[in-house]
Amino acid sequence: MRMKTFSLVVGATLAMALPAHAACYADYRAQQQSPVRFHYGVAQISDGACNSTGAAANELRSRLARNGWTLVDVLSTFRDDGLASRRGNAGQYFLRY
Repeated sequence: MRMKTFSLVVGATLAMALPAHAACYADYRAQQQSPVRFHYGVAQISDGACNSTGAAANELRSRLARNGWTLVDVLSTFRDDGLASRRGNAGQYFLRY
């Protein structure tokens, strides 16, 4: 019984030591007609879309369209470590969509 307890304690300790999975984000450009306007933004996307700008674009198109925006392009996808450096440039469109 002591070995089972020891194994559980070691397993729990190792599980807690693993890093938490970081969220995924995309930075993008969008436009709106009448009047013509453009914006740069940052949005959280699903983990499955993190390694593909095409998959990120598929997620973002409908979100932006709900407010009359058309996705121009997805510039990149990135994890938490790239979030802070993009905050100032995205302004009001930081994590809005």
